[in-house]
Amino acid sequence: MNAASTLSSIAAFLRRIRHILIAFAGLYVAWLLFAWLALPPLLQSQSEKYVLARSGHHLTMDKPSFNPFLLRLHLRNLKLAEPDGRPLMSFRDLIVDFSSTSLFRRAYVFDEIALDNLDATLIVLPHNRLNWSGLIEAFRSKEKTPSSELPRLVIRKITLTAAQATLIDRRTAAERSARIEPMALELTDLSTLPNGRGRYEVTAKTSFGATIAWDGVLTLKPILMAGHLRVDGISLPRLAAYMPLPATIAAPEGVAAFATSYRAGVIEDAFNVTLGGLAVRLDGFKIAGKADPSAVATAGYIALTGGRFDLLKRRIAFKQLAVSGGGVEVVRDAKGRINWQALMPKPAQQAAAPQTSVKGGGWHYRIERVSLAGYGVELRDGGANFALQDIAAETGPVSEDLSQPLPVKVSLRSRDGGTFAAEGTVVAAAPSADLQIKLDGLTLAPVQPYLARTTTLKLASGSVSSEGHLVFAGKDADYTGGFAVRNLRILTGDGQVFLAWTSLASTSLAASNAKLAMRELVLDGLDTRLIIAKDKSINFTKIFRTPAAKPAPPQSAPQPATAESAAPAPAAKAAPLFPVNIARLRILRSQMEFADHSLALPFGTHIHALNGTLVNISTRQGGAPARLLVNGQIDNYGTAHGVGLIDLFKPTDNLDIKVDFANVEMARLTPYSATFAGRKIESGKLTLHLQYKIKNRQMMGDNQIIMDKITLGERVQSPQAKDLPLELAIAILEDSDGRIDLGLPVSGSLDDPKFSYGGIIWKAITNVLTKIVTAPFRALGALFGGDDKFDGIVFAAGSPALSPPEQEKLAAFAAGLKKHPKLAVTLHGTWSEADRAALQDLQLRRQIAAKLGLSTEGDPGLLTPDQPNVKEALEALYAGKFGNGGLAAMREGFGKANPGKLETGTSGRMMAIFTGIIGSKKDLSATEVADLKGADFHAVLYRKLVAAEVVTDAALQQLAQARGTLILNELQKAQAPMDRIKLDAVAKAEADGKDVPLKVDMAPVPDQAVQPAHP
Repeated sequence: MNAASTLSSIAAFLRRIRHILIAFAGLYVAWLLFAWLALPPLLQSQSEKYVLARSGHHLTMDKPSFNPFLLRLHLRNLKLAEPDGRPLMSFRDLIVDFSSTSLFRRAYVFDEIALDNLDATLIVLPHNRLNWSGLIEAFRSKEKTPSSELPRLVIRKITLTAAQATLIDRRTAAERSARIEPMALELTDLSTLPNGRGRYEVTAKTSFGATIAWDGVLTLKPILMAGHLRVDGISLPRLAAYMPLPATIAAPEGVAAFATSYRAGVIEDAFNVTLGGLAVRLDGFKIAGKADPSAVATAGYIALTGGRFDLLKRRIAFKQLAVSGGGVEVVRDAKGRINWQALMPKPAQQAAAPQTSVKGGGWHYRIERVSLAGYGVELRDGGANFALQDIAAETGPVSEDLSQPLPVKVSLRSRDGGTFAAEGTVVAAAPSADLQIKLDGLTLAPVQPYLARTTTLKLASGSVSSEGHLVFAGKDADYTGGFAVRNLRILTGDGQVFLAWTSLASTSLAASNAKLAMRELVLDGLDTRLIIAKDKSINFTKIFRTPAAKPAPPQSAPQPATAESAAPAPAAKAAPLFPVNIARLRILRSQMEFADHSLALPFGTHIHALNGTLVNISTRQGGAPARLLVNGQIDNYGTAHGVGLIDLFKPTDNLDIKVDFANVEMARLTPYSATFAGRKIESGKLTLHLQYKIKNRQMMGDNQIIMDKITLGERVQSPQAKDLPLELAIAILEDSDGRIDLGLPVSGSLDDPKFSYGGIIWKAITNVLTKIVTAPFRALGALFGGDDKFDGIVFAAGSPALSPPEQEKLAAFAAGLKKHPKLAVTLHGTWSEADRAALQDLQLRRQIAAKLGLSTEGDPGLLTPDQPNVKEALEALYAGKFGNGGLAAMREGFGKANPGKLETGTSGRMMAIFTGIIGSKKDLSATEVADLKGADFHAVLYRKLVAAEVVTDAALQQLAQARGTLILNELQKAQAPMDRIKLDAVAKAEADGKDVPLKVDMAPVPDQAVQPAHP
């Protein structure tokens, strides 16, 4: 080919290229003209028409703009409204920046999608429809079934700025709404391509003050979201509009916060959501009732931390639920209703749903630790107010398995004083509990309003403490441990002590639904008063408030009497007493004031140093009555002693009491003599031996009144006094020693309307005096008294101490020595066989107390063979002293003498067989067996053990020496003339009963020993 043809070919090619370029340029210019001039108005008009035609909704916008060079579409001021014109959504600017790389990546690639000033409205309508439902359904119904494959899509950046949304709930009559603004979103590298991952970040603020921070990553193939979400400052009052609260509860107050990391997506065709590090916190929480503002509960904060959530496994767990600060107020009104009851909605009457097994697909939850700190509870019941503070509690782990035991630890303190602590385990499903309880110094002051409802008394002080083990299962509860009510002080309306004690305590309490038992109960420092007022009423009857009178029922016309109506109504069957068993009650260091203001001259006396023991206190039907032993002092030198049997729960059915009053100053009884006889008593001593028996409400009494050296005083005007020739009565009744001894047997029925203790005693005195004088006397027994005759100083058998009456004698003896300077005395400390018997008995009772786990210090008190636990101790001590063979022989011999009177248990039969095999049992002689006939087996053991106790003569001589030294020291304290007193060798004395007299030798002082008296 020559050059000309070649050039011609090139020229033709260039012409074709030029034509192509001109065509391409024309198309491009046409595209530019279309994109700039035609596309925007076409997009605007067609979009508005399309939406209107498809759904009836109204779409309006400003004319869009499109940059064909940058492939950027800009929509402005778009508004979307429902057919009736209500707004759905609007925005100010939408910029869509399409990337030309879409041609090479075979995907829709957007460099940026930016939306500014979005304002959307979402309304939830009845039947759970949305205001957007019509638009969505209109477009969905005319589209083909979409492919399951997602389009290939890449969005490098999505931004949302200054967005806001209105949320409205119209499912109920009370419309609820909320607004979120401003809201911002930034999402980068969103892609539906495999392994495409985008990051997003959302911030927003709601109309109720909450701020939202949301960030993470998003993949569309597979669909997966992961990241972090935090919501702070959630206003609970605003949020409450969307919470299903009962109508009785007001919107809660406080601020909530929420934070978590999350992961959500479709894995193996299943959608799952997992949360980690889940935390929820409520600050300043408060909830109250609408109708009753007193029902208020608050919390400083409530925090759930360390949470994990798995939707597929249906499992949620937290490391801790903590509540700190705040409190709750519980109020009980006069009708017994509690304020919180009105807040709870009444449950619908429906059949109970079967319980779903945890293994059957139910939700699993677990909280490792639940704690409460710094909480308070105020309980108000009428005027009573109990405030519990610093409540702390801890338990966990808590799960849906309520059959697992939960460790529990609780502590609190009372605002008025005292603390409480409990630790152990609780099973909610049972329900049951096993707890160690400690209550320390809980003041009783808040109980005062309950006391004031029925009495005029005032609880001035008192506290209760207890420590023990509580086991609770279903309706049954058992508590074992100890308790103490200390420093109780109850006053009358005028501020006088009505009842007080230092301590009422036991270390052996066993209480349950079925019984109350104690091995020992100790009452220390009892202080009470018995006052007879001028109107002869007793203070115990005046403490109760008079109930308001009820209107009398209308009277109907009288009906004719019939046999049925005339017959008395059958007595109501008494309810069985709750089983109470107290093996031993000790009364220590107690006192009592007695006063009688109904007399012409008011009378008062003081019983102090009151000590005693009651054993076998029981409500058991048909059981043995309690055994009583009590001692006390009256005023300065008088004594009181009581012993006997009494059924404390039915004293009118079974009572046998002996009471002795000794060395009572009769001058103090002048008010009685002045009132009933019109005479004062100058001097004298009174001794009373009173014995009362009540059996089936029939009383029999045998009283002995002894008066020594009674001297009458001047006359006193009294309207109740009788004109009695008392001098004549005294002259006749007194013996050669100036003593009057009256025996006054009394009897009567407690059901007699005229029965009164004072009345029958007065009747007995009148019967005696009527034999002497013609006019009757009233209450003459109260005039008699006294022992001021120095007829010897005695010691109680086994004791080195002097009783108050003997101390008085010794004081009088010292004074007498001062008045007789020529009298010298020689003292001999004494002992007798009565001392040996008393010490043997004391030694045995200490051994019994040790066997029973009681204190062995001092005198252990009343321990008698008829007490069940004492019986066991006696048998053990007898076997230890005389061998098992000796005890077996006693059992066998007693059985022969008293067939069927002694039950032999398995251990007793085995011991008899064992001792028979080894041949150690010694048979009792016929005489010994005969001596056991009609005896009490354990009383015999007691006597033999007492007799076996060893008390040497040397020990008795030491006791005598101690008595002599005590007398010498007491005389020296009384400033007796010690130069005329000496202590000589001890001596054995013949004791009369249980009193051991001191041996005193008297002789004149030699002339040379008499010192001249000082002028």
